[in-house]
Amino acid sequence: MAIDLKWNAGLPEQTGLYFVAVKLGEAAGVYDFLVWNGESWEDLAHGQVIAFIGLQDFKNSLDINWPVESTLSYQARELGKSDSELWREG
Repeated sequence: MAIDLKWNAGLPEQTGLYFVAVKLGEAAGVYDFLVWNGESWEDLAHGQVIAFIGLQDFKNSLDINWPVESTLSYQARELGKSDSELWREG
């Protein structure tokens, strides 16, 4: 199964952990998780980061099954026509 990610080029605007594509040469590359500290990629020993995606966007691109089965049964309740039924205060 192949997943198309919405890769970003350049450098991230925010610090944090990212899923990255690292180019190692003309015909080689790897995927990795790296921290962007605002100035550089931490622990990047070799290669060049050519694309990145934030972890939340990465996670949202996957359809992951929860590791244990749930015994809860959830049914959405039907809302009436009035917006007052959307929430309760107090």
